[in-house]
Amino acid sequence: MPFEKKFRAMMAMPFPGDRLGEMVVESIAVGHEGRAAGQYAYPLRLVLRGPGGIAGVKRAIKPLFCQRCTTFSGYGTPYQLWFGPTTVERLGEGRYQVTAEGAGARVHIEQDLERFCQHLADRGLLAADDGERHALVAAYLDQWRAEVGRLVGRYRTKLRKYGGG
Repeated sequence: MPFEKKFRAMMAMPFPGDRLGEMVVESIAVGHEGRAAGQYAYPLRLVLRGPGGIAGVKRAIKPLFCQRCTTFSGYGTPYQLWFGPTTVERLGEGRYQVTAEGAGARVHIEQDLERFCQHLADRGLLAADDGERHALVAAYLDQWRAEVGRLVGRYRTKLRKYGGG
């Protein structure tokens, strides 16, 4: 299961002092809750300061909250991550609280990749038998897991700098 630090890293969550459009991040908190087998929730609270009112906040957070990505648990199991709907509340003096719930669900990407390799092979675009295709998918997933590991490692280092990890 991806814990909240991995969720924050993969979703490129900002740090206090970072800018989201015209807004400056004052604080951020992300939690982690198991919901069902292979399903997790990441409740979050973000406090922003800046101009433009609630419409300005929504414009600033849209690129962050509309993304999806795939990551891997510590065991190498793939999970799809995304955000649910956001709520923006005016706190006064140009400050706003954004609350939302991120989500993570187990996905079966290996089978999808093997099916895609079969599609390519059927069209003569991938000259490989079943064993070679499986090895290609395994190597690709290993490389992807390593990339995720490096990204999360860099984020965790930055998180420790800000006292959150």
